[in-house]
Amino acid sequence: MRKKLRNSMLYLLAFLVVVTLGACSHEETEHAEGGTEYTCPMHPQIVQNEPGTCPICGMDLVPKSGHGTAVEITEDLAFLLRPTNTTVVSSVATTKPQEKTVQAAVEMEGIITYDPRRVYTVPARVGGRIETLFVKYNFQPIRKGQKLMEVYSPELITAQKELLYLVQSAPEDKQLIEAARQKLRLLGATDAQINRLIRSGEESYTFALYSPYDGYVIGLNTAAPTATPSTAGVAAASTGGGMGSMGGGSRAGATAGSSPTPPAEDVQLREGMYVSTGQPLLRVINPEQLWAEFNIPAGEVSALAEGAPVQITFPQLPDEALEAQVDFLQPFYGEGENFAKVRVYLPGQQKLAMVGQLVSARASYTAAPALWVPKTAVLDIGTRSVVFQKVNGVFEPVAVTVGTTEGNETQVVEGLQQGAVVAANAQFLVDSESFIKVNK
Repeated sequence: MRKKLRNSMLYLLAFLVVVTLGACSHEETEHAEGGTEYTCPMHPQIVQNEPGTCPICGMDLVPKSGHGTAVEITEDLAFLLRPTNTTVVSSVATTKPQEKTVQAAVEMEGIITYDPRRVYTVPARVGGRIETLFVKYNFQPIRKGQKLMEVYSPELITAQKELLYLVQSAPEDKQLIEAARQKLRLLGATDAQINRLIRSGEESYTFALYSPYDGYVIGLNTAAPTATPSTAGVAAASTGGGMGSMGGGSRAGATAGSSPTPPAEDVQLREGMYVSTGQPLLRVINPEQLWAEFNIPAGEVSALAEGAPVQITFPQLPDEALEAQVDFLQPFYGEGENFAKVRVYLPGQQKLAMVGQLVSARASYTAAPALWVPKTAVLDIGTRSVVFQKVNGVFEPVAVTVGTTEGNETQVVEGLQQGAVVAANAQFLVDSESFIKVNK
């Protein structure tokens, strides 16, 4: 009987132990289930407290492990975890940048223009009325000493009478006579006209004006004249000498750019119209000396200097080149342009060169010592240029600053070190900045 009672007590104790352990296990399970977090395997930023699906890709969420030892991110593991668009694993030919000095050249396109130092303005030295006009149309050729017009001027008549009076009444007063002669010279009279006046002894009521230059007339009577003869469209052309350009040249401040004719307002001349002192009468261009004006990219202008050799080719003679040199570099950029101007004088009298003609040129210069790589090793992705440098067996895009390109080589100004290994052909990647992630 005692034995049965003892066995019953043992069975009861075992039952109580099993019940107690089951209750503890259930509480731990409930506690664990209540604290479990769920995340998306593809989008770890998605975290929820209950099972479900990813709102981005639709995959089932899995429990997020909160136990165990944290994984140590070693250098090799960090390399494997890098984004796929930062490195490229490929078997391509490689090359190393070479530091050297290269004889480079820049291609330029330009136009033949006037030499602005040979653009002259002929103003009126005295006011009066044009009686006879011998230059009547635009681009009319004239030569030095050619009669341009005959004018009636009360001021010239008075000056002639003063000289004749002194010659006839006081021939011994050489000083006064010379002063009267000089006054006529300043009014535009030549020595031949003054000597003829003294020989004839009679003043002339119309006085002839002669051209002091060779060339042809531009900007003359190309627009309708105004209604008032005395103010008939007088052009305020830029003159260096004002009234004195009848006796010497004045530089026109206009430079010929895209237009073959220097920019200036038209001059209107008609027989019977009145002109005032200092009014521009004619603009004359001497085409014996021409120059070519070229556009050069902004990145190339610093490489050129005055005296750099230039080979100019004409469309009608593509196999022949005219040897010249850079004479002037424009020190500023025009509004809205990204090109500088280079001016080259054409040596001698070029019979093939015509004003307004388009020409090509090749300017040579010695590039500064720099690193040079094959042209195919540089990839232009629009906003920048990159090369693919080999690091630890893979290729990484590296942003570089490139200079000039000569032949099959490109100058790398910044971004590469000597001894670096780069892909010889960078075109194996898609030309898209969204794909190529460049480390800044």
